[in-house]
Formats: sequence, structure tokens, C-alpha cells
Amino acid sequence: MPRTETTNRTAPRRRTRTQRLTDRALALDPGLVKTDGALRTLVAVPAGMAVGYAIATAFGLPAILGVMIGAMPAFITCLVIVDPSTGRTAARTGAVLVPFVVALAGSIALQPFRLLELVLIVVLLFVQFAAASWGVWAADAAIVGFAGYLCGLLLPLPETSVVPLGLVVAGSLAVTIVVRLLFRPDPHRALLRTRRGFVARGSDVLEAAAAVLAAGAVGAAADDQRARRRALRRLGRARDRYHEIALTVDGMLAASGVDADTTAEELHRLVFDTHFAIDELGRSAGALVEQGAPSDVRHAALRAVTLVLRHGGSHGQEAAHTLIARYGITASAADDGSRTTAIVRRMAAEFADLRSAGLRWRELRDELPRRGAGVPFATPVILAGGRPAGAVPVVADAVAEGPWRRWHLTASLRTAVHAAIAVAIVEPLALLLDGSRFYWGVIGVMIVLAGTNTTHERIRKGLHRGVGTVVGGAVGIVLVHLLGTTHPWVTIVLVCVLLAVGTYGFGGVYSVWAACLVVVLCQVYAFSGTFTDSLIPMRLAENLLGAAVAVLVSAVVFPIATRAVIRRAVRRQLVAVRAFVLALVGVEDDDEADAADTTEADRASRQLRARSRAVDAATYQLDAVLRPMVRFPTGGPARADARTRTSLQAAATFAREAAGRLGSAPQDPPAALCGAADRLAASIAQLADGIVAGPRSATPTAVWVRVGDQLDEAVAAASGRPDERAIETAAHALGRIDEALALLADRHRATVVGAMSVGPGIIAV
Repeated sequence: MPRTETTNRTAPRRRTRTQRLTDRALALDPGLVKTDGALRTLVAVPAGMAVGYAIATAFGLPAILGVMIGAMPAFITCLVIVDPSTGRTAARTGAVLVPFVVALAGSIALQPFRLLELVLIVVLLFVQFAAASWGVWAADAAIVGFAGYLCGLLLPLPETSVVPLGLVVAGSLAVTIVVRLLFRPDPHRALLRTRRGFVARGSDVLEAAAAVLAAGAVGAAADDQRARRRALRRLGRARDRYHEIALTVDGMLAASGVDADTTAEELHRLVFDTHFAIDELGRSAGALVEQGAPSDVRHAALRAVTLVLRHGGSHGQEAAHTLIARYGITASAADDGSRTTAIVRRMAAEFADLRSAGLRWRELRDELPRRGAGVPFATPVILAGGRPAGAVPVVADAVAEGPWRRWHLTASLRTAVHAAIAVAIVEPLALLLDGSRFYWGVIGVMIVLAGTNTTHERIRKGLHRGVGTVVGGAVGIVLVHLLGTTHPWVTIVLVCVLLAVGTYGFGGVYSVWAACLVVVLCQVYAFSGTFTDSLIPMRLAENLLGAAVAVLVSAVVFPIATRAVIRRAVRRQLVAVRAFVLALVGVEDDDEADAADTTEADRASRQLRARSRAVDAATYQLDAVLRPMVRFPTGGPARADARTRTSLQAAATFAREAAGRLGSAPQDPPAALCGAADRLAASIAQLADGIVAGPRSATPTAVWVRVGDQLDEAVAAASGRPDERAIETAAHALGRIDEALALLADRHRATVVGAMSVGPGIIAV
């Protein structure tokens, strides 16, 4: 058996199984936002059940009725109402009492008027989706009101039960408020948890980088080559996940509701710098392997990466010294201007930066106040589904600027119209299938449209719903036959646990939520005496009917072409890149004002990082709308989309690299550099307008003017200046962005004028 060559005698740091599980949980759920929501549900729902049981018993109502009505408002408010302020959370929870009770009473009163009852469902569902743009209070009322209306619709009760049921709802909301006050968020602890999850994802990148360096032999056997390709793919996935959690953490800091101060700015800077250092180390490791670096060079890098994995980022300086010393005795070090030398030096610098960031994280942890608004972080404020916003802003652009702009449509109003029309179609069809449970078709419409924006997302969510229903139905039927109705306490515990697990999966894997919900419904139907084995197949059929009609309606009514959405996503990223290009020479692209007591260097530093983050966010949005429903191996539109994504992702990487290396824009840059940035920004603006107009537009073809000559002139003009290296770095970044986007311009039939020239001092790393 061949012996594996290695110089790495220091084993990576061994974490216990508990530490690994904790790190994984924190990496999957930054700040434990979803976990906290699941725990709130786990406590609030049984508390609401208990209150409902007590009040129902006191008024002579069936106990099962009190338990069900008591659980509903507790569960809905825990799922929907998320606010960084404990006081606002309590107020919003209490305020939904009125819409829930009014809707419940109205539904009970309308039971003799079937047609009116069905029409009102259409109206309420329209209001629920339209209210998303009316503010959180209106959205809370619309969602909870619809839930209350469904409760009254499903429970044939006399009007005399409205008062005791209203008391059940009030009691349930009261105990929910108490639970949420007891389990109020701790911003300081949440910040520490988030940092730990962020670090865990960074460790994944470094471990993947170590695996790439260890398996990076060029010209090896076929099995070794396959291992190398697998290691590179693993590194790419690790970097993508790390990129997502960096955006998530940065977004949580920005959305905390706390006014930005020096501490908040420092946290943003640390997130960016840590992300940049680790991502650059992973990218550099992949570059060493892909370019065929000798084994002694790879082993020197592997040793340095392993030191950080074993001892943490605080040993980054030691890793840098180790890397430089070991590389210095290799034959590759003799070529001072080689790409390998440049990569190794860059890795050493990033190891040192990683140490500085780690030390500052520790200092900041000790400086942060333990309580109050002084902690610039609040985990209850999540992003779109707990992740960076994907297609939401892109679809909003498409609606506002598309063919329906004269109708003054918004994204939420468009979805509300889809919901109303789809439900109006589904209701009679669902009545034909199963008149007693037609509302399953209505729910199928609602779940597919809620939280989705593109056809891909809606079909994917419908499929998740179907898979979850099948799995949950199989488990639920087995549990009903095993438990029956003779073990009510076991059933209550099972229901509460499943609702908590489903709440955790609601913002991530929707099929988990659907499966848990179906198991719960099986138990509810068993205790209500209406359970049959054919119940779940019928529910699946009606849910999928509603989902299919919702997708078809959204494709026909106020349609937005997928190509148009993609073009607007591309335009959003080009606009973000343009703003970064201007910021690179100290020019602001908007009228934002900075605090008077902030130094010019600090403003420039923040601006570069913020502009780079905006480019990263736009890249994430582009990925969200580029996911095809079916991936054709021969390419087709997906091939062109992949090329577009490659160019734009390269521009985002170059922007992040420049922001991380420069820290701030060069002071008093040469006129040639400013001219190149202005010319590049103008070319990007023309390309963005041309792309969003579409290939068949009458708009004149965009002209892309290459700026290589101006960049060469700028580098020459900076010779001998104290900031020569900064000018070279800025020119290098502009040149690489120009190179990447010129290819994109050429693919979009723009006229490309001039040629790229890489002058002396611009080192491609």
C-alpha cells in the first residue's frame, strides 16, 4: 500500500461529541433563533391547552374544544409574532385577541349561510396577503383573524358559546404573554452563540481546506484525482455555507433595531474581516492545488492550517510564521514573483489578520454590557425565513417596474390577488371531492403562496408539502392505531413536542413542519371521532389540488416572466458593483450622511465593507432566482445563466478581496484611477440598463469601454507614493472587475471597446 507523504505531525484539535453537536446546532441556527421559537411553542401551547381545558370545564363546554381553542392562539402568536422588544411582543400578542374572537364569532354566526361563509374565506385570505405591506400590526391581525375564522368554520357550535370561547382565547393569550416574558431573549448570550456558530462554520472551511491540501497531488492515480475533486467540491460547499452565515449574521446585526454606534460598527467590521480571512484561506488552498503547487508547498500550507484548527485563530501569527519559514526552504520560494509565492504570502497575511480579529472578538465580548439596549444585537429579529433575503426584493422590482406598473401593484397585493382567485376556483372543486373538508384545498392555496415569490419556490414548497403529508400520514396512522384515545396525556405530550419540532423546521425544511402537523392532525381527528385511514390520502389530494391551482393562477394572472426576474436580479448586482467601484476611489453613490465625529478614514473603511456586503447580498439574491426547476445536462438557458453567475460571482469576490485588503479607499487617488472608476461605473450602468430592457428592446446596444490603459497610467503615477501599494491594489481590483464584467457584456451583445492591460505591480492572486 503506498505511503502517504505528509509533514503534518500535529493532530487537529479534538472536540468532544457534545461540542461538535453544539457547534453544529449553532451553525445551522445562528443565535438559536429557531430553537428559541420551538422552545416558546413547547411551553406556550400546553399552557394555552391547560387554560382552555379549565375554562371549558367551568362553562360546561367539551374539554377537547377548550384544549383545541386554547392551543390555537398560543401556537399562532408564537409562530408569527417576532419582535426584539419584549414590550412590543406582549402588546402585539394581546392585540390579536379582538380579531381572533371577532372572526371566531362571525364564523359561528354565518354557519347557516354557507355561500356567504365561502365568499368570506376568499376575502379574508386576500386581506391576509395584502396586509403584509400594511405593517406588522395589520399583518398580525389578518393572520390571526383568518385562523380564528377557520376554527369557527370547523367547529359547529351554538352562538351562546362565543363568550366562553372568547374567555378561552383571552386566557390562552395571557399565559402566552407570561411565557414570552419569562423566556425573553438575552441579546448578550445570543451574540456569543452567534459568534460560536460563525466560528464553527469557519472551522468547516479550514477543515475542508486542509483536506484539499492533503489530497492535492497532481498527476496522481485516478482514485486520488477523484478524491481531489471531491475535496475541492467539499471546500466549495463549505465556503458557500460560510458565506451564507456571514450574510445572516451581518443582517441580524443590521436588523437588531438598536441605533448603530461604535460597538455595532465594530461587530460589522469583525464579521466582515473574519469572513474575508477564512474565505481567502480556503480560496488560496484551492488555488494552490488547482495550479499544481509542489507537495512541499502544500504541506507547508497544511501545517499552518492545522495549527489554527488545533489551537484556534489566536495562533494565527504562529501559523503565518510557520508557513513563511517552511515555504522559504522550498524550491518554489526562489521565484519571488511567481503566483505560488503571492498566494503563500497572502495566506500568511490572512493568518495574521485572523489572529487580530480573534483577539478583538474576545475584547469586545468582555466590553459588551450584559443587559439592555447597549448590546447591538437581538436574535428575535430574523431575516427572510431566518436567512438572507433571496428573491423577495427582486420580485418586488419586477412588479414595480414590469408591465403591470400602471396598476400600482405591489408584490404583496399581487400575491393577494392570486390567493383570492385561486381560492375562488378551488372551493367548488374541493366541495365536489369532500364537502365536509373543502378547507384543505384552501389551505393548499395558502401554504403555497405564503412566503414564496417565484414559480420555482411555489412548486418546491408544494412538493415539500406533499412529501411531508405522506410521511406524516404514515406515522400518524400508526400512532393512532397504537395509542387510540385511551392515553390522552401521552397524546398531549406528543402533540406539543411535534408542534415545537415543526416550528423549528418551519423556516428551514418545510417538509418537516408538514409531517409534524399531519401527525398532530391525526391525533386531533382521532379524539374528535372523525378519523379514518382514508383521511390522509384525501387531505393530500386536496392540498395538492390547492397548490396546483395556486401555481397556475400565479403563472396566468399578472404573470412575470422568469427571464425578466433574472434580468432584474442581474441588474441589482450590477448596480451594487457600480456603487463599490465608485467607493473604491472615495466617491459616494448616494446622499448618505455620516456622523460628524467620524474620521474620514473610518467612513471610507465602513463604506468599502458595506458596499462589498451589498454586492454579496445581491449575489445571494441572484442565486435564489437562478435555480431551475429541471437541470438539463445539455445546458440550454441554464448554461447561459451559469456563465452570467460566474462573471457576477467573480466580480463579488474581487470586491470582497479589495475591501478586505484595503480597509479604506486610497486618499487622494491619481486622476487616472478616478477616471478609470468613473468610466467603469458608466459601462456598468449601461450594461445594467441594457440587460433589464431585454434582448428585443429598442434600446441602443450598450458600449463597454475597457479601462486597462487608464489603470496602467494610475499605477505608473503612484510610483514612489507612500500609498503606492494601496493604489496598485485598487487598480488591480478595478481591472479584475472590468475583466469579469466585460465577458458578461460581450455575452449580452454589448460593444466592447479596448483591451485589458495588466501593468507592472498588479499581481494576480
